[in-house]
Amino acid sequence: METNLPKQSTFKESKWKETLEENLRFFKSLMYLTKKIFML
Repeated sequence: METNLPKQSTFKESKWKETLEENLRFFKSLMYLTKKIFML
């Protein structure tokens, strides 16, 4: 059990980071689109 705990936490962390990166990418593209729309 003890050896499994760190692995789980790192997996959770990487999953969380992955989600954060995806959200950032989405937000950036959203901002880009908004800029494009306002430029028109």
